[in-house]
Amino acid sequence: MAASKSVLPALALSLILSTSALAQTAPPPTVELGPAPAQDESAVVAELTVVAKPPGPAVWLVEKDGARLYILGSAPPLPHQLKWSSPRLEKALDKASLVLVPPEASVGVTQIASFVLRFGAGLRQPLGKSLEDQLPPDLKARFVESRTQARKGAGEYKNWKPAVAGFLLLSDFRQAAGLSEAKPVSTVERMAKARKLKVKAVGQYRMSAVTTIASKLSADDQLYCLRVALDEIAYDGAHSTTIGQDWAEGDLASVRARYRASAAQRCLIHAPGGAELLEKGLVLTTDAMTQALKRPGVTVAVVDLGFLLPANGVLDRLKAGGATITSPVE
Repeated sequence: MAASKSVLPALALSLILSTSALAQTAPPPTVELGPAPAQDESAVVAELTVVAKPPGPAVWLVEKDGARLYILGSAPPLPHQLKWSSPRLEKALDKASLVLVPPEASVGVTQIASFVLRFGAGLRQPLGKSLEDQLPPDLKARFVESRTQARKGAGEYKNWKPAVAGFLLLSDFRQAAGLSEAKPVSTVERMAKARKLKVKAVGQYRMSAVTTIASKLSADDQLYCLRVALDEIAYDGAHSTTIGQDWAEGDLASVRARYRASAAQRCLIHAPGGAELLEKGLVLTTDAMTQALKRPGVTVAVVDLGFLLPANGVLDRLKAGGATITSPVE
């Protein structure tokens, strides 16, 4: 989810709750985000998910030639007030000499899409045109409702085309709802700073690549991206007080069910060159993890779950390269 700006897709709520306190709380409405764009699951994740979960978010230990790399899977957005702890991560940081974080400009799958849409060329309305006047009635009604919930006026988005307006509104809505697109990366950076550890981004995306993709969005793609962004706003609004709990508790099955259907990933898949950009991000991250395994000692990395959960993702590629991957229990 989430993002994850990474985003978490819809999760069906259990009909039978185990405690009376939960039973007295009305479940949030179901929000259908449709089928996930990627159906296959990482073989490594599938193998290790059946292991009893230690406390805290999912952490994988990657080992090769004596080097150790601890990978924390991130799933933004997370509630600003979410309290989470991970003894495994704390102990890994105590032993580490380097912490790897995603590129600042695009932290994971959702941030790549936001970068494309916000800074790309050809995404402003023509002179004299206004966004809401150009939208089909159903989309206009949904857009107005969502921006009202985000406490924003029409003027905030009137000069943008539908796709960029949708993702800007998604970000504004999350801010109003108390959800942080910077977490958990910002939290881990603070933990590293407290230990005086070196923090390094895994790489950088070229502006020319993202602006080229943005300029090729068709009118239909623009409306599609707006629709999926509004769907995600509806989901976040229905779950703003509970989103992030599955991640914090290491419930990968539930996280996967929601996270792999993010609006950003759906939008990028529709954009010419978007799938290739996602692959570049995957390669960039995998290469950084591979280099970390060539240095002695312990490295900690924060990697978007959008790069970890799919088949042939970062974990699968590291294993194929000869690394041993386990779920640390210490």
